[in-house]
Amino acid sequence: MHCKEWIFDMDGTLTDSMVTVWENAPLALLERYGKTPEPGLHDILLPMGMRESAEYLIRRYGLPLDETNFADALRDTVADLYETVELKPGVREMLEFLKAEGARCCICSNTWSEQCRTVLTRLGIADYFEFYIEAQGAKSKHHPEVFFEALHRLGGSDPAECVVCEDAVYSARTAHAAGFRLVGIADWCSRADETEMRQLCDRFLTDWTQTGWKEL
Repeated sequence: MHCKEWIFDMDGTLTDSMVTVWENAPLALLERYGKTPEPGLHDILLPMGMRESAEYLIRRYGLPLDETNFADALRDTVADLYETVELKPGVREMLEFLKAEGARCCICSNTWSEQCRTVLTRLGIADYFEFYIEAQGAKSKHHPEVFFEALHRLGGSDPAECVVCEDAVYSARTAHAAGFRLVGIADWCSRADETEMRQLCDRFLTDWTQTGWKEL
């Protein structure tokens, strides 16, 4: 294994939470206010960060919330849903291998850092990660700066020697264009993008039991 800096997305990459949490949370929140979700709402929200999603839902559905109240309501909904989330196959073994190889790892997620830490602590893998970055607003994964911040905090300087692990194609495009090595993970929610993901990624895996990532 060559690369010693590893940047991980959480939802859909390490955990099976894209459907369990992020498809269901906006629906559950809208139902609390008597609103009927539009068809394809998940696909509309998928490339958005937290702030952009909040602005869209408040505006589109006329929710009686501001950004702060929306965040509080969504956090409560999400926290309950995350209690049922599990790791994707092979994650624990993969992280143990990286630790033994001396790799440094972090989380870079659209999900709040506090929530990521809570989920990964419950699942017993929080100690593998040195820090958490919230990829929201100006730090959205639509822009490469968030990946460079993670790289530098991990002690690296060359994106070609750092691996970004993602399930979402928009994030993969950003990391690939910035010169990072890229591991793509298949997920039900991003199945329509698999062809492009395979083209972008240095390795594309159905799950972490496949060992092609060890070659990076």
